[in-house]
Amino acid sequence: MKKFLLAVLCFAAALTLRAQEYSTSWPYLYPEFKEGTVYLTDGSKLVFNLNVHILHGRLHYLDKGVIKEAVPDNLLLVKIGEDEYMNVNGSVMKVVAKNDKGFVAVLQLGDFDRLRDTGGAYGSSTTSSATRRLTSIDVAGKVNQNHMELWESRHNGETVDLKESYYIVTPGKTVEATQKAIRETLDDAGKDAFKKWLKENKIKWKNPESLLTLTDFLNQ
Repeated sequence: MKKFLLAVLCFAAALTLRAQEYSTSWPYLYPEFKEGTVYLTDGSKLVFNLNVHILHGRLHYLDKGVIKEAVPDNLLLVKIGEDEYMNVNGSVMKVVAKNDKGFVAVLQLGDFDRLRDTGGAYGSSTTSSATRRLTSIDVAGKVNQNHMELWESRHNGETVDLKESYYIVTPGKTVEATQKAIRETLDDAGKDAFKKWLKENKIKWKNPESLLTLTDFLNQ
């Protein structure tokens, strides 16, 4: 009985790991397209099976079994399960903290640049391997392709790491959540005020709730 339970737990763990994998042949945040709601800038809303492509942070949807890409300018809000996304500078970013002054969003992209290195992917150094990876990236990056064909080949690509960059969005302003990026938006007086504000408010730069307090400063 114990061996059976152990086998079940190992199988469940393997499924969890598989669900969290990103690859060149399945470059999406979710392990499958999921039903979600798209809210458009004209006030209308649509329901599709959705996923987020990790090459450029674009929203993809299924239309009669064919993968399509939503026009970023038309997007206002996207809900996929419990996750909420906003259109920020043409990319759909996941909202991870919000208040009445703005929100913190995370841009999640695949680290494809590492796969383009001639040195190989994550330790590999063969030229043939590099060529195969580039081909895989080209294929996976296409839209208007058959969903089932991509689904059936989803395990053939190379594993891709996920990079996360946080952004702070307030009315009329979007800035990457780094000290450097914020300072670059300020004049000399603003830089002095920001330096003083940081001394009084200890920010954890990878913590969304901590980053959300920056909306107080950016709305001054």
